[in-house]
Amino acid sequence: MPTLPPPMWAELSYSGAWHDITEDLRATTSQVNVTRGLSSESASEAEPTTCTCDLDSRDNRYAPRNPTSPLYGLIGRNTPFRWGYTVGSPWAQLTGGTAALITADRATLAVTDLDLRIDVALEDWGAQVQLASQFNSPTRAWSLLVAGTGQLNFIWSPDGTLASRIDQFSTVPIAGYNGQRMAVRVTLDVNNGAGGYELRFYTGRTVDDTEWQLLGDPIVGGAPTAIANGTGSLTLGWSPVWGTPGMTGKLYAFKLLNGISGPTAISMKTSDATPGATSFSSGGATWSRDGGGLVLTNRHVRMAGEVPAWPPTRDLSGNDNYVSINPSGLLRRMDAGNRPQDSTLLRFIKAHQPIECWPLTDGPQSTYGRSLVGGQPMLQRINAGLGDTPGEWQQGRLADWIEPVFSVKANTTGEIIGTFPRRSSADAEWSVDLFLSGGGTPSAGTWTIADGGSGTDTNPQHRINIIFVGVQNQLSVIRETFTTDTSSSALMTNIPTAGIFDERPHHIRLTIDPGSTSTLWYVYIDGALRANGTLPLVLRHARAMNLGWGYSTVQGTTMSDRSFGYITYWDGTGPSALDIYTAYMGWQGERAGARIERLAAEGGYTASVAGEAEHQQRMGIQGRKRLLELLNEASATNFGYLLDARDRAEVIHRGHSTLWNQTPGLVLDFSAGLVSAPFKPVDDDKLTENDVSVSREYGSYPATAVLEDGPLSVQPPEAGGVGRYDTAYTYSLYTDDQAVHVAGMRLHLGTYAGVRYTRLTLNLANARVFALIDDILRLDVGDKIRLTNLPADHGPDAVEVLIAGYTEDAGPNGWTITFNCVPAEPWTAAVLDSPTYGRLDTGGSHLTSAVSASATSVPVTTTGETPWVDSANWASEFPFDVRTGGEVMRVTACTGTGLSQTFTVVRGINGVTKAHAAGQDIRLAHPVYIPL
Repeated sequence: MPTLPPPMWAELSYSGAWHDITEDLRATTSQVNVTRGLSSESASEAEPTTCTCDLDSRDNRYAPRNPTSPLYGLIGRNTPFRWGYTVGSPWAQLTGGTAALITADRATLAVTDLDLRIDVALEDWGAQVQLASQFNSPTRAWSLLVAGTGQLNFIWSPDGTLASRIDQFSTVPIAGYNGQRMAVRVTLDVNNGAGGYELRFYTGRTVDDTEWQLLGDPIVGGAPTAIANGTGSLTLGWSPVWGTPGMTGKLYAFKLLNGISGPTAISMKTSDATPGATSFSSGGATWSRDGGGLVLTNRHVRMAGEVPAWPPTRDLSGNDNYVSINPSGLLRRMDAGNRPQDSTLLRFIKAHQPIECWPLTDGPQSTYGRSLVGGQPMLQRINAGLGDTPGEWQQGRLADWIEPVFSVKANTTGEIIGTFPRRSSADAEWSVDLFLSGGGTPSAGTWTIADGGSGTDTNPQHRINIIFVGVQNQLSVIRETFTTDTSSSALMTNIPTAGIFDERPHHIRLTIDPGSTSTLWYVYIDGALRANGTLPLVLRHARAMNLGWGYSTVQGTTMSDRSFGYITYWDGTGPSALDIYTAYMGWQGERAGARIERLAAEGGYTASVAGEAEHQQRMGIQGRKRLLELLNEASATNFGYLLDARDRAEVIHRGHSTLWNQTPGLVLDFSAGLVSAPFKPVDDDKLTENDVSVSREYGSYPATAVLEDGPLSVQPPEAGGVGRYDTAYTYSLYTDDQAVHVAGMRLHLGTYAGVRYTRLTLNLANARVFALIDDILRLDVGDKIRLTNLPADHGPDAVEVLIAGYTEDAGPNGWTITFNCVPAEPWTAAVLDSPTYGRLDTGGSHLTSAVSASATSVPVTTTGETPWVDSANWASEFPFDVRTGGEVMRVTACTGTGLSQTFTVVRGINGVTKAHAAGQDIRLAHPVYIPL
């Protein structure tokens, strides 16, 4: 039974460990409040997670400036904090090593076809761990692991030996954020009837799901197989046979079926245990803790963040002293300040630690180019007698998303020079990068890199000259050698169709790889290898370079302004030419999840992503914006949620592919009094968007999507619509074609015609609600809730919503959680061959004639191009549900193959039975949509 205040705990992290401060948490006199996710249905970005609570500080221990406090020097700004409950059913918490739940072998474990399911929350879904196994000697059966690539790995032995084992991996990795709970499933049909076996991997919500998401492609073997009848124990979490790490995370349930969707061979749910137990009975078997590092616990983390300040609060008598703290998630710190992020190129170069780099982004009044790593500056060498003209600092532009760089004017000449630092790591392979744009055709110039030779007979100096020959759209590469009294030169190559003499951003890399008697050389343009060869001499490390503009023996000066920047020197461990060019171009085409993870890592944070990479949107150019702005930009493009992790100091992103076709995480019977006030559904035009324009940042013309017909169309009300509600968006997208799909998605979400249940409040102190505590505390942003048995004026159907955010309030005065919600119906996607989601709706259909309240024969006329399936040709497609006039009917048969057909129906599936007029619209009761 629930009590007030609920059993709460709190901890602070200092001195490298977590310390319990529950005794100081004023749980009996003040409320603890947590807000997480989106604050309302119209919000587009999640606010940082926030918490408010009071700590008893009568001894002034929570005063960071008090030198007599036992916490002096240990706590301060942004001290890590976490808070939660000890309530509900337990789970098995595993910390790696050899920790496992184990049960003895039994006859029911002998299966023919296999259907294995396990419900876990791994600390890292990309780390190698063991999940479940019956693969111990003497007779080995099967084992399920997560590989270091994030792929599910299933191993089985047809004859019980290790040598005969078959080892298969899911074709794509699981995409779960760190700590995310999900069920994974493996099915093995040992004889698929076509001369082989078929192995499938799935993900879902629970081991009891009836609809699963296929993970990757089925794996088909070339011959039938078998699964040996194992004789060893069944272990969950770790098995000694592989020598790989045990599970780190939480284990909730396991199920093994004999045959695909067949009878249960064995099952386990930790909810059958009691917290702290070392063994328990579940599914008719006894499960015991084996090894260290496993505990059955129900200690929920409900908020993890940082304490930014410790403001003291003292009553007027001076007898009471407490601290009201407001811990926040990492998003708060990410959003601090107003300085935009460095460009993608600058961030990439910094992260890879070059030997030298001159960004040439110095201010207009600069007299030299500052070294990024503290080396010698780059200087201009201007010969006024020859008519040279100095370049201008910070007046050039490589690209809109790159910092302003060094610029040289059209029809001018001049030179910049730089000296590379000496590093022994560059005695072997080294590279020099140059980034440029502009110049036009014709344009001229020479980029010279000299090696470390002294120019003597015993130590000659070699120079590589890359000559810009714009009139021929060509680069010429020439080697020069200087000794005490002689010099020589030779053409190494001409690179035709260089393609760099325009206003677009370009990149040139020279790579030198000396051997004992010769030197390999490579020239890359825009990330691609364009020329390479071997010199019959040995180049040393790079020593100096000069870049001249407008100098040429075959043509005149540049015809348009030219920009140079980010001249960078690497040893052999530097990034590839393609990688640095990709960064230079703003990581175009990068998946949204990859961008979020990369941006966070570059900023010193950890982010993880839920949703398969293949279903994530490709991003456009990454601009120079603030970190959180860039993260939210990627989340918005992927139509997902970006927010603070609930149980750790990390950021998570839940992609759009995880929102479609979810199993409800909670079912609430409204008639049972499970929903508390305020309960005020809305049915207005607040979120209506029926004329949507989407532009691609740095792209061309916007894409538009307009709803021309229907009750929420742009038609005026008197013509059956609602009028025009036009909105315009700008997204970071890789292609203009994506803008078309995004506009369609925005139109789809903006023309939802149902009632919106924007807030649902649950009183956890209500015994009927508390009975659902396990399901309630599992719910997170993006999960689905189903409402059933709503009042008659809400309509006869169940309603489903997605959680966009929530507020949690616990203490002596009450214990509630209020979910901020958005409609879930628009997130119902078509799935090929699915019994639930595999049917597309009609393109238009109505009742041919009036139908009485008791009729079971319903004539229909199709106004679209394709008629309904008929019983004669599509008998396996029946039954299915249709809706007309608010009544749901179940179609058990259909006669006729033309546009005029007759349904045989069962009436009143949703409790509504009434007469219907001719011409009334009729369509699928539960339509699906084509996902983004």
